[in-house]
Amino acid sequence: MKKIMFVAATLLLTTFLNAQNGVVKLKNPDTTRGTSVMKALADRKSTGEYSDKQLSLGDLSDLLWAANGINRPENGKRTAASAMNRQDVSVYTFTPEGVHLYNAEGHELIPVAKGDHRKLFGERGMSPLIILLVTDITKFGEVGTAEIRKEWGAIDVGLVSQNIALFCSATGIGTKPRASMDRDGIKKILGLSEGQLPILNHSVGYPK
Repeated sequence: MKKIMFVAATLLLTTFLNAQNGVVKLKNPDTTRGTSVMKALADRKSTGEYSDKQLSLGDLSDLLWAANGINRPENGKRTAASAMNRQDVSVYTFTPEGVHLYNAEGHELIPVAKGDHRKLFGERGMSPLIILLVTDITKFGEVGTAEIRKEWGAIDVGLVSQNIALFCSATGIGTKPRASMDRDGIKKILGLSEGQLPILNHSVGYPK
């Protein structure tokens, strides 16, 4: 029965992601799942090989909320800290069906580009899902120097990356953070501005 439910959830997710003309409404996060923080830290590791199965809609919903979702609706603050609460980090998902942007306010995925663009992150260790973390340093305004703003953005990306790693460790999902990617190609596909910097990406999937 569990296998049937998993297959159904996977097919449902694929159907949603194929519907490029509309947003993908995610499920409410299950904040009670997973192991303890200490167990997640003890089990944390990078995964090199993945099953080709897409994440279920429930797993994807919880993962994105854990990464940088809103955990305090009364003031819009996030699961990941950011410098001066500027919330500069955007989370993009790359799947065989297309590219989506995570909208934390609506807990939904907004279509950005059709087609499979995962090769922008290299062939090695290809996973069914790649999460890209982009910082928008213009959200810091004129505070500090340009180099300091880039440093803040990189630190904020690191905080979101750690959330992804801990969630995956606590739930048995595989992931690996990477800095290698075709940044110029990514900027073109996503239509990023000069101040929006792709910093890290995570391969994500069920371990093989």
